[in-house]
Amino acid sequence: MDRAVRQLLAWYDRDRRPLPWRQQVNIYHTWICEVMSQQTTLAVVLPKFAEFIQQLPTVDALAKCDEEKLHQLWAGLGYYARARNLKKGADFIVNRLNGRFPQSYREWLQIPGCGEYTAAAIASICLNEKVACIDGNVIRVVSRLLALQDVWSVAGRSRIQDYLTQIVPSDRPGDFNQAMMELGATICRKAKPLCDLCPLQRQCLAFARNCIEACPPKKPRYASVEIELFVLIFWHQKTDSFAIGERTDGFLAKTIGFPLTTANKLPQIGSWRAIQLPSKFTHTITHHRITGRVCVIQLNSDEIDRATWQDLGLSKTLHWIYGTDISAKLSTALDRKAFQLFQKHSHSNSICEQLALDL
Repeated sequence: MDRAVRQLLAWYDRDRRPLPWRQQVNIYHTWICEVMSQQTTLAVVLPKFAEFIQQLPTVDALAKCDEEKLHQLWAGLGYYARARNLKKGADFIVNRLNGRFPQSYREWLQIPGCGEYTAAAIASICLNEKVACIDGNVIRVVSRLLALQDVWSVAGRSRIQDYLTQIVPSDRPGDFNQAMMELGATICRKAKPLCDLCPLQRQCLAFARNCIEACPPKKPRYASVEIELFVLIFWHQKTDSFAIGERTDGFLAKTIGFPLTTANKLPQIGSWRAIQLPSKFTHTITHHRITGRVCVIQLNSDEIDRATWQDLGLSKTLHWIYGTDISAKLSTALDRKAFQLFQKHSHSNSICEQLALDL
C-alpha cells in the first residue's frame, strides 16, 4: 500500500484545490475551517470563513466575541451548536490554557466541543501527528477501496479506523488526511465518481468488481419528526422595526430570531390579534421537518409585555431591529425564510386591510 499512498500524495500535490486555509499552517484557521466545513458545502464555507477570520482573527478575539455577533458571523452555515462550541473552546484555551493551543490529538479532545474528527484534523495537519482523520468522504473512499458494505456499524467504523491507522504515513499525516478528503470530495464522489481520474483506481476493489455505486450502502436514517410552527412577526409599522430575541429552549435554543409557537398556543399570545399569511414554507433542521406559517402582529408602540415575551420561549432581552437590518440579525435560515414570506405579502392589499382593523 506504500506505493498507493505515494500515488495519492503525488496526485494531491498536483491537483489539490487552493483553499485559503491551505496557504500556510495555522492552528486557529484549521480549527475554524474544519468546524465550518462539517455538513456544509464548500461554496457556502469559503466566503463565511473569510469574513469570520477578518472579524475574529485570533482565538482571543473569538473568546471575547459576544453571542449576537457570533450568530451574525455564523448566519447561513446552519447547525449553530458548532458556533457555540467554538466559543466554548476558545474560552477554555484563553482562560484555562493561557491562550496556548493544545499540542496533541489527546489534548485537543479535552477542548469543549472538539470531537475526534476535528482533533485528528488539527493534530495531523498542524502538529504532524500520525493520526487518521475520518469523515464521510474518507468513509466512502475506504469503502470502495476495500469493497466494504458494513461501514456504519461500530465494527465497520472500527475496521476503517484500523485500516487508515496502518497506512497513514508518519512523514506526511496531514497531507494524507487532506488528500483522502479531497479525493472523496472531487473524484470519488457519492454520485458519478470520476474513476478514470482516480490515482487509486488500480487498488480499488469496488472498481474491479464493478460495484462502485453500492459502496458504501446508504446510511440508515432516523425517522423525521414532522412539526408545524408559527413564526410570530411583531411589526411596528411606523418605524418599520421588528421584535426579535434569543430563544431559551427547544432545538433552536441559543439562536436569535422571531418568537415561535404552535397552533394550540396561538390563542394565548396576549391580547394581540395575529394575521396569518396565506403562504407557508418548509424547512429541515437535523431530523425535524418543519412546515412554517407566519403570523403578523402589528403594534402601535414598541412596548411588549416581557412576561408574555418570555412565555413565547425568548429571553428577557428584546431587540427592535429596523427592517433594513433585520436579515443580518437573524441567526437561522428558518427565520430568514419567514421574513422573506412577510416581505412578499407585506404590500398585499388584503393583508394591509386586515392589519388596519387592529389600529
